[in-house]
Amino acid sequence: MKTCPMKRRTILLSVIGVIVAILAIDGGVSLISASDRLSGPLDLAGVSKVRVTGTASEIGINADAGAPAVAELSGERHGWGALWHSSWFSSSCPATGSMQRDGDTLTVDVGRHGRFFDWSDCSTTLTANLAPGATVIIDQKAARTRLSGEFAALDIRSDAGDIAFTGHAASIAVSGAALRARLTFERVMQNEAIAISGTMLDATVRFLQPTPISYLVETVASYVDSALPNTPGARPSITIRGEMARVRIE
Repeated sequence: MKTCPMKRRTILLSVIGVIVAILAIDGGVSLISASDRLSGPLDLAGVSKVRVTGTASEIGINADAGAPAVAELSGERHGWGALWHSSWFSSSCPATGSMQRDGDTLTVDVGRHGRFFDWSDCSTTLTANLAPGATVIIDQKAARTRLSGEFAALDIRSDAGDIAFTGHAASIAVSGAALRARLTFERVMQNEAIAISGTMLDATVRFLQPTPISYLVETVASYVDSALPNTPGARPSITIRGEMARVRIE
């Protein structure tokens, strides 16, 4: 049976319309199901260390002296799960996360569920702003982490991690099974130590000002592209260890 050109065009336009509608619904789910505040805003004045644990989350931490020092933990549904859940239930995400301050330390537990572990497509998001010079420790199964500002130290352990950092830190240690790391240093003090380790790595380390560096790569298989020469003993120092790694230094 043959299909006339007009009919084929109608079918094609119908298919395109369905795809566009699906994308529109998926992109607009956040409007259908607003995020739930699980904890906070919590005053972080005087806090110099943040420790984050739990299964999986999205994390956004700034160190900006010009913004209020607060932290907030929220849950939000994404994708088709959010669409169907919002049609039948009044609540958004399960309130499993918690934040607790003890002196100069903030401890955050994002809970034991996450977007990839819960039928409802619920993800937990931590947003915080700290005073410059703080230390951040993250230990999770999976995390998408965005860090910006002036930090003393960053220690991130995540089996599956997507990490983006912009600013300065004297010490950065990133480890996990499958990692993507984008580290951008806005300034250099010649005291920086950067360590990245894992089974599968995709890392970019960028310095906005030309600087002598030293780097060591110990992997089973690797591709290293460095625009900066390796100067033994220089700092910043970069150490890459793992099985398979793709590294860009510039």
